[in-house]
Amino acid sequence: MLDNPPEISRSFAVSRFGEYYLPSINRNIFEKIDSTSLYNERFKQALSKPDTLHIIIGLDSGLLANYVMEHPLADGAKFIFVELPEVLSMLSIDIPEHLADEISVISFDELNETIADIRNNVFLVKGKYAIHRSIAVDGNYLEPYSELNAEVEKKVEHESFSLGTAFNQKLFIKTQLTNVAENLQPASVLRGQFNDKTCIVLGGGPSLDNNIDWIKANADRLVIIAASRIVGKLAKLEIKPDIIVSVDPQSISFDVNKELMSLEHDTLLVYSYHVTPQIIGQWRGAALYTGSRLPWNSDHDNNNIESVGPTVTNSAIEIAREMGFSRILLCGVDFCHSQSGITHTAGTYGASLGPDMGIMYEWVETNCGEMAETPIQLMYAIQSLAAAIEAYPGARYINLSPDAAKVNGVEQVNAHDITLAEISAKQRALLAPAQHLLSIDKKCQLLGSTLDALKATSEQLAQLNDYNQDALQLVDQIEAAHQYPERIGALASKLDNIESSINANYSGLAKLVKFYGYYEFSHFLSTKKVDDWSQQDVTDNTRLYYQAFSDITNALSQLVDEAIARVSSRLAEHQAEVDIHALCERWDKDAQWGRALIWQQQHPQLYAQLTTAQQSELANTRQQYHAQFVVKAFIDPSDEPAVPQLNNAFKKLHALLHYKHLLGITKMVQYTAPYVDSDLDITRLHNLAKSYQYRLENRLELALDAVQATPIEQRQEAELKQIILLALKLNRLPLALAQYAQIITYSDEYLPQYAHALYLNDNAQDALATYLDYLDKYPQDIPVMLKLGIFLANVGQIDGARACFENVLSLDEDNQAAISYIQQLGD
Repeated sequence: MLDNPPEISRSFAVSRFGEYYLPSINRNIFEKIDSTSLYNERFKQALSKPDTLHIIIGLDSGLLANYVMEHPLADGAKFIFVELPEVLSMLSIDIPEHLADEISVISFDELNETIADIRNNVFLVKGKYAIHRSIAVDGNYLEPYSELNAEVEKKVEHESFSLGTAFNQKLFIKTQLTNVAENLQPASVLRGQFNDKTCIVLGGGPSLDNNIDWIKANADRLVIIAASRIVGKLAKLEIKPDIIVSVDPQSISFDVNKELMSLEHDTLLVYSYHVTPQIIGQWRGAALYTGSRLPWNSDHDNNNIESVGPTVTNSAIEIAREMGFSRILLCGVDFCHSQSGITHTAGTYGASLGPDMGIMYEWVETNCGEMAETPIQLMYAIQSLAAAIEAYPGARYINLSPDAAKVNGVEQVNAHDITLAEISAKQRALLAPAQHLLSIDKKCQLLGSTLDALKATSEQLAQLNDYNQDALQLVDQIEAAHQYPERIGALASKLDNIESSINANYSGLAKLVKFYGYYEFSHFLSTKKVDDWSQQDVTDNTRLYYQAFSDITNALSQLVDEAIARVSSRLAEHQAEVDIHALCERWDKDAQWGRALIWQQQHPQLYAQLTTAQQSELANTRQQYHAQFVVKAFIDPSDEPAVPQLNNAFKKLHALLHYKHLLGITKMVQYTAPYVDSDLDITRLHNLAKSYQYRLENRLELALDAVQATPIEQRQEAELKQIILLALKLNRLPLALAQYAQIITYSDEYLPQYAHALYLNDNAQDALATYLDYLDKYPQDIPVMLKLGIFLANVGQIDGARACFENVLSLDEDNQAAISYIQQLGD
């Protein structure tokens, strides 16, 4: 049996371009092209993005770090290189002092602390980061790099998600103030109206397709609450929800919900206060909001149904609970992928994307005892739902799908085993959109009170900022008085008085400012213990504190002023003397061109009185709205599942092999099986995954058959490496030799293994030539020189063997193996 050498050798080579590199890492890529030319082609554009945190996995023997340091860095860009510890120990990366703040070279163990640093995590908070892979990592030929790639991606994803959760309040408050003209009717009017009844919450998970017929047959005995993104699919199936739920503040939510927005707006929409304004600002029907209307104290909605997350289905379930339903059925609420890797129900935006098999997801147990993959967001959704059920145990929660993830407190019952009671006509009437349409007078009354509240807050924010400016002036005076300590006490006392006044007169707004600007306020925190602070530390942190206070107060003031302008425009929509041009300008600024339809729908008589020019301007605005829907369909209209996305799929497969994760590998075999005839890369992936599966199951003959199912001309290093391993385990040396003859073109590291295999096949002459070819390139590779000495001794060339061992001692005079072998050879 051949030895299984470490995947990464310490032997360096010098390319014909004069560049030092590790062949075991970079194969012979730098013999074909110099690193600068290669990196210019592969990375120049990607690494030139300003204001971006570039996380680069692998150093490419140090050449990639040198490339970055030798070129001007984009404004505001930072670089973190993450490398294997065993590789870092072989490299010496000297970062110039002037780049020390912009470039870091670390191991994975240091990554958590590095990206948690406030100077780096701001990029994650803002989503201004990118993960790049060195040539070696992208090549997929070293399992340690596949593992490192998976671990870095998962760590960054978790950190980004956690930070996003912590800092999303900024986006939520922005959209809340944008939506304040629409957030007029709280969803609390539905609270407790459906006691002892059954509803069904429909999500976009794959299992939705399994119960469509039952839902249609029982629609009159159910209240159907649907996630907004599946409404288009339900319309095609002739299923009309009673309530549509939408919560996502991201603008892409409008694109995901274009089918909803293109249908008649004749269903009650229950939405979060922070839903994307492009949906609620252009919704032509009845709508109720959850959560708070204003981000400061408001008596209007202090008892409203809460807006919960992290997913729309969590929010829909909370709405159902508050409405009083005693049984809440879940369908398409899977919180995980299907057993075949499908992520969304067929005919929806998510389904059109197909499964991305390159992502290292989490694993959860399903109701039927299988294991399934799930993204981190859905892991949080599972935990959130379980916590809500524990806190409010009154209702019975039932998931209709055995393939949905297990959630504490949720039963699994088949749909046909459920008996339903009728929903009364009175209760049905509560869900009729007409019940929740405001009269123009009532709407204007609410908008007027909203405008008054916004103007009052705008004045208070201006007053608050006056205090901030006074505080900053005092900080400057304190710093200037450092050489006169007797003056500092009086100035500090004035500063304390300002803080006391802020807390006494503006405590609510001060809390909002700190909540909105949590990240900015964190900048004045120091890692030093307060007891160790110098007077300069105190002054610097106080200045940062009040500067953050001032900056965030100004930012909120701008949002409030924009909200005032928007509410004023909404009031103007209902004036008898209408300024169509001003309205259209406002709608265009907000990208809410659909308001032209709303205005025309609400004011047909005024529309008839408009001039030709005004009607034309209104028509242009309507056209802009409709133009959003005249795009290439993003939903595959066929019933065929989308082809999986293969980004990083081979990396994931190799990482799973490294972890000996049989379940994950088996799932990749299952995911790819339907597509083996559609794409050569998927066929390669399928065959290799199946071979790894059989190998871990110790069914070596089947493993060999599986990998050899990939045609010879399509095999790459991973396939050749797998065939060699299996052939040697099965004592098929000729087969192994045939693969070695091909795999040495990928990397010289295989030459010593090839030489040993030739020797075992009684081909000593070719074995010697192969050893010498390798050592001619890497004359300081001590382990291989020792192997050559042993080989020469075994074939009777004692003098040659002794020369090899003495050569080792010339490189490492204390090498005990060489000393021992020389002693064994004798005189």
